[in-house]
Parts: sequence; structure tokens; C-alpha cells
Amino acid sequence: MMNFVRDGRRRRGLVGFVFAMPLFGQGIHVGLKLGVPLTPYFDTGDTGSLHGSADYSTATRRYTFGASGEWRLTNAFGFELDALYHRIGYSGTVNFFDSANGNFSKSTIDVEGNSWDFPVMAKYRFGHRMRPYAAGGGVLRHLGPVRGSGELTTGSLAAGTSSTSPLDTSEPSDLRKRFYPGITVAGGVEIGAGRFRVLPEFRYTRWTANVSGSGGLLRFAPNQAEVVVGVLF
Repeated sequence: MMNFVRDGRRRRGLVGFVFAMPLFGQGIHVGLKLGVPLTPYFDTGDTGSLHGSADYSTATRRYTFGASGEWRLTNAFGFELDALYHRIGYSGTVNFFDSANGNFSKSTIDVEGNSWDFPVMAKYRFGHRMRPYAAGGGVLRHLGPVRGSGELTTGSLAAGTSSTSPLDTSEPSDLRKRFYPGITVAGGVEIGAGRFRVLPEFRYTRWTANVSGSGGLLRFAPNQAEVVVGVLF
């Protein structure tokens, strides 16, 4: 009799576990995100004096893409983790002249590489069908791998000599640090029902660390804005 009762409890427990699994699975959603940056990746500039000059330029790649995951604790509240990719690149030219002895140098470099943003945000939804939402949290940016190539020319006006050597590096002096934190907020609308949902949104990021200080000739645009469309399953 006791064995029969215990077997019945085991069967009921197993049935309850099997039926609870889909409910747990409904709290985990994964998908993709595609976006268009509204601001440049880098801010660049130039400077000059009697002893030399420097000039940086960049072309913004107008796309963002990556993976997204959500953990929904309730129907309204949850957390989001993304991995968003950007392709980066810039060019730099630096001239130096020592008027005391006539020595000079000129370096040119083109840098290309990869960048990943990893935002982690708390997220709250409103309504029941077309559901507006707001999200906010922290983000960590990782640069790399990157590759820079160019050439360095050095010489002396007094001696009338010069020499040129190639530059090829995976550690450009402007990008020695590889991790940068920031804060990010987003707002959008969730459209769809069941497992398939589309989420157009506007996202703003403020970088709290940068590749150079204020006024530097190469640095992240400190205020980053982009339009992102996500698809979740």
C-alpha cells in the first residue's frame, strides 16, 4: 500500500515537472538585432604648429548587428543581454619637425578592426498587445582584433637624408586599451504574440571611458545613438 502511494506521488511529480517545463521556457527568448548608427563611431580632428601637425579621419560604417537574449521574470519585467558588432576604421597622419637640428618624421597609418558592445539592461513593458517598453543598464565595449598598416619616414634636412620603413601592427598606439564601460538606455515597441516578436527601438549610449581625453584627435563619439530592430523567438 505504501509503495503504491509513493509511486503515485512520483508519477504526479513527474507529470507536474513535464508540464512546468514549457512555462519555464516561455521566460527565455533569443533572437537577432539589426541597427543603423545615427552618430559616427569616432570623433576625429586635426591640429598643427611650427613643430608638426596631426590629422585623423574616419568613415562610419552605417550598420550594427548581433545577437540578443531576454530573461522575462514576469510578463512585464525582465533582463536583456546583447552582443552587438561594429566594423571600425580610421586613418591618421602625424608630422614632426625639430627646428633645432632639422630632424623630421612623418607617419601615416590606416587602422581597421572589430568592435563588440555588450549591454545588460533591465527592461519593463507596458500594455498587452503593442507593448511599449523602456530599458536601461550598463554596457561594456571591447575592441579587437585590430590591424594598422602604413609607413614611417624619418630624416634630416641638415644632412639631406631620409628613410622610409613600413608600419604593420596589431597594437596601434591610439587603441592600446581594449575595454571601455558606458551606460545605455532604450525605448521601443514590442509587436507580436507567442514566440515571435519584432522590437523596433531607439537606443542611446553614453561612454564613461574613452580612447583619449576631451579634445583628443581620435575618440569615441561620447554620445552614441542608433535605431535598432530586434526579432525574438
